[in-house]
Amino acid sequence: MGDVTHLFRRLLGALERVAMILSGTALLIMGGIVTASVLGRQLFNAPIPDDLIMVGLLMVCVIALPLAFIESQSGHIAVTVTTDWLPVRARGLLRAFGALAMMVFFGSIGFMVSQKLPREIAQGTYYDGTLEIPTWPMKIVFAAGIALFVLRLAVSIAEGLRTCATGVAPAHDRPTAPDRSEQV
Repeated sequence: MGDVTHLFRRLLGALERVAMILSGTALLIMGGIVTASVLGRQLFNAPIPDDLIMVGLLMVCVIALPLAFIESQSGHIAVTVTTDWLPVRARGLLRAFGALAMMVFFGSIGFMVSQKLPREIAQGTYYDGTLEIPTWPMKIVFAAGIALFVLRLAVSIAEGLRTCATGVAPAHDRPTAPDRSEQV
């Protein structure tokens, strides 16, 4: 069982890293499109057609793809003023509950988007503009990013329940002791 769990975690981590690389690449492409469009508009009076649509669509990659990685690092914004005082088991239960709530919320959004995909692909829907950019590619990216996030949330739920049962927090959730070597 431990080997399967280890393999699953490695695979999930690899997928999260690929999603982060794609997200970063999309951010660089967004910057390139904006820069080229501004230069084209100022120098040649010809901006890149549908530049705002392309930047908006690439924003989907920048937002949806890193969610799972951020969850794996416990990097989401959280207010823990009162929960830090609770016992480890209670914090594990709250972590599991929070991950479950996020899973229901984001999973529902991802499910609704993925349900529309076959119809949009079949109908060939596109954004109005010069380039007639199809709507479905970024919706697939969004659904994939949310699916990866939901998978990571399932792992977070399991970790939270394990913490609740055992009283031992995962390594990334343990508070670190202050480094006393820097004090004079």
